[in-house]
Amino acid sequence: MEAPIVITNSELADYTVLYRKHKETVFRRDFLARHGTGKDDPATSALNTQLSDIESKLKPIEERIRQVDLVMVVPRRADLIAINAEINQHSREALDTALKSRAGPVFELLKKRAEITKQNYERREEIARVTILLNMLPRAEAESLRTLVESNSMNDVTVASLGAEQQQELVTLLGRLNVMAYVSNNLLTLDKKKVDGRECVTWPGEVSVSVGNSGSAGMNFWIGKNKLKEWEENEKHLTEVGRKIQMKLAQSQAGGLDDAGQKEFESLQQIYLELRGRRYSIADTKPALAVSLQKVEKPPTHAGVPTIDLGPSMPAN
Repeated sequence: MEAPIVITNSELADYTVLYRKHKETVFRRDFLARHGTGKDDPATSALNTQLSDIESKLKPIEERIRQVDLVMVVPRRADLIAINAEINQHSREALDTALKSRAGPVFELLKKRAEITKQNYERREEIARVTILLNMLPRAEAESLRTLVESNSMNDVTVASLGAEQQQELVTLLGRLNVMAYVSNNLLTLDKKKVDGRECVTWPGEVSVSVGNSGSAGMNFWIGKNKLKEWEENEKHLTEVGRKIQMKLAQSQAGGLDDAGQKEFESLQQIYLELRGRRYSIADTKPALAVSLQKVEKPPTHAGVPTIDLGPSMPAN
């Protein structure tokens, strides 16, 4: 038997980013082509170069994922299927016109789909971790859990294959995806009435915060409501120490630092690293997740690859 293939949550998150970039780049290139831009036009050439770079990074991950029968999760898939069915009733010309005018019923459909896919994209880290945990379950239970996440199915799912910490993380991740779930006696349910008066695992209640740039360079953390004050104080201290480090760097570049200044600079750097570490501790950042799956000779055509064309993000105003 061939060695199993290990899939990690970081791979799935990277796949999501690259898959989206690929769809958007193809969309932009084809949009230009439909409106008279030749294949030798600099804009088209630039998009083709970008597409080639994306594909070189996407293909190795996709090839590994395609070798296993991975149960993929797309929150609100049921809604996306319904919206896509409506969108597909319109011609490509009608869609292009809607995107140009940014008005009308067709545009509202595209906008609604974009809002859902944007939410999923922003929660790609959480979705990737849910996917790994889900694939640790027996196949039937994994598929039942996928249905629950994608359409808010009220059918309960046995999660006995997961340990207590994994059950808690699963419920916490689902809470972050706006799916309020409860686990009692190894049974996961969305029906709160079934666990009333019983000991159960539930979402602790958290707040999503962003650190750094709002774009791809930014970082997102989930903070327990009871730790918000501690988080805010730590972030304030981090900002202050960072500012002092920048001042010392400027002094160093301008005329150098004396021994006392150098010692202070090194001390500030150490404090900054400690505060950064405390940031991850307050956020209770979890270690990487991975699942080991056997390679299958003929994986389903959808294996590892979203079966729905989620479409490109909405163009900027």
